[in-house]
Amino acid sequence: MNFLENLFKKDNLLARIISLVVACFLWAYVMMEQNPVIERYYEVPLQQKNVAESMAVFNAPESVTVQVRASRLLLDDSAGNAINAYIDLKDVAEGQQKLPVTATFTKGEIVTVFPKEVNVLVDSITEKTVPVVTSVVDNADEDLTVDNNGINPARATVKGASSRLSKIREVVAPVNIKGQRENFQAECVLVAYDENAKSVPDVQIIPDKAIVDAVIIRKMISAELPVHVVIAGELQEGLSITQMQVLPERVRITAPPSVLKKLEEISTKPIDITSLTGSMAVNAELELPDKVIPDLRFVQVRFSVERQQ
Repeated sequence: MNFLENLFKKDNLLARIISLVVACFLWAYVMMEQNPVIERYYEVPLQQKNVAESMAVFNAPESVTVQVRASRLLLDDSAGNAINAYIDLKDVAEGQQKLPVTATFTKGEIVTVFPKEVNVLVDSITEKTVPVVTSVVDNADEDLTVDNNGINPARATVKGASSRLSKIREVVAPVNIKGQRENFQAECVLVAYDENAKSVPDVQIIPDKAIVDAVIIRKMISAELPVHVVIAGELQEGLSITQMQVLPERVRITAPPSVLKKLEEISTKPIDITSLTGSMAVNAELELPDKVIPDLRFVQVRFSVERQQ
């Protein structure tokens, strides 16, 4: 009994140390039971550090998944705000690059990051000047379009990655002419297009808009179509046509798109062969639909006629 009394006297240093150790042990035990260390996954934005003004970075994912470890009370829904994930582009050369993903967590420790590395394309920023043209959109009347002359500015500067700029052919001002039949003025947001008429993303167009004095014009397109000879009447008894030649065999016409797409050939007006008694050439007039303008209005049809044996 005297031993225990001496052990727990206030001035006994050993007793104090033992009490402190026991208290720490009990606290750790309670904390492990009530607030254990756990692991959790968070999806966080992937930042880009040390990106030079003359550099463009492509194909980097917008976010990564980070596994962290900390006490359960710390790993609430807001813990993701304490995670910082980034790739460092300091002194990175142009071209395809594989860069490590670095992550930090102020409330605990990082277990792993997925993906650990990302493939990005690093390119230099350049600029070039290209012409601005109009493009008709939302047009129910395919025969109407807009004159290209009234565009301000007539040229625009495009700034972006050199690999993107090399594809750009022109900058387009899309003009909506739905319901328009009179000339009008429109402010159009400019779009960069490549040689395949596809928009080129991630470039800056300066200025980004153009004023278009839209002069409505009716479209006319041209095409060459074969000539179809229309025959009327019958030859005299005992005669037959052994050969028929058309000069020229094809004629060039100009017409609105809505008219031209319906035509596969141009016919002659009916040629009466009743009076044919031998080989001869006939000037045949073409049968032209409305709104069709031909290069020639007449073709020559040569008949070879022989008497049957």
